[in-house]
Amino acid sequence: MKAAILLEPNKFEIKETFTPPCPTKGVLVKVKACGICSSDIKMVTKGHRALVYPRILGHEISGVVAESRSKDFKEGDRVQVAPGLRCGLCVQCREGADNQCKHREILGFTRDGGFAEYVAIPLAGRLFGALTLLSANLSYESATFAEPVACCINAQNRVNIKEGDAVMIVGAGTLGLLHSMTARLRGAETILMIEPDTLRRKIAYDFGADRVFDSADENLCQSVMDETDETGVDVIIFACSQAGLNKKFINMLASGGRISIFSGIPSQLSKLILDSNFIHYKEITITGAYGCSAGQNREAIELISSKNLPVADIITCRVSLDNIYKGFEQTSSKESIKSIVEF
Repeated sequence: MKAAILLEPNKFEIKETFTPPCPTKGVLVKVKACGICSSDIKMVTKGHRALVYPRILGHEISGVVAESRSKDFKEGDRVQVAPGLRCGLCVQCREGADNQCKHREILGFTRDGGFAEYVAIPLAGRLFGALTLLSANLSYESATFAEPVACCINAQNRVNIKEGDAVMIVGAGTLGLLHSMTARLRGAETILMIEPDTLRRKIAYDFGADRVFDSADENLCQSVMDETDETGVDVIIFACSQAGLNKKFINMLASGGRISIFSGIPSQLSKLILDSNFIHYKEITITGAYGCSAGQNREAIELISSKNLPVADIITCRVSLDNIYKGFEQTSSKESIKSIVEF
């Protein structure tokens, strides 16, 4: 099969390699589409704590079952691939939080992923994955958004976004836009966003934002208060890695406000100095959100299939596997909101 293989940081090759065998009680998926994520770019340029070389990246995968040794799936089934592999036995797995499985592995990180013509998915054994069947009217390209939407679901569950909330999303890239649309579906009344890029600020209005602020605005906190009748926002979601939680954001919160640390943040921005009395008296909740569970991937496919989440509208660049470098360049330069590889 043909695959894009990362040999070491900044050394990528597109070449023929062996096609993985179909796992016992698993499936071999012929990849039809795979999204390019900012984490893929980070792995190409800087590496990743979970990455072992050489590696086939790509974790936002959809395709068709080419071979099956599973009783649950047959050849020809159209599927979305949840990237996490879990043990199913630890406390976290038993509670449905398999994104926190102690033995978790991830396609495209610790195991070969979807920037290849085929990917092997174990569905039983020591570590196993999950597939979600796709309806005939759901495109492969739309199905690649299941994993990032599932990550949004995980974060928004943890901060309990509900009807009437005012939500602030920091960052208007792909995940920021998905957060905006998902929060609106959950009943958020006001959606505010912060974004430094002029083009992305304009685009954000097309995906549900009521007001988008320039991160360079010196009166940002007061601008947010003006938009919320001096109440502040109920929820802040950090959907980018270029901003960290600080006093400025804390001061934007309403009483009982909730904060989601959704993105990994560079060490120079990750250290927190907060007034614990402010958190105490205003009953502020701060929570992390990492990845997503197999169940949240299924929930995401249901949401995308409902047509209430027009994820395909976010795609601005489509490339072939042979031209994957263009997709990386577009994603790195921010010329593209979302790039996907189509097979």
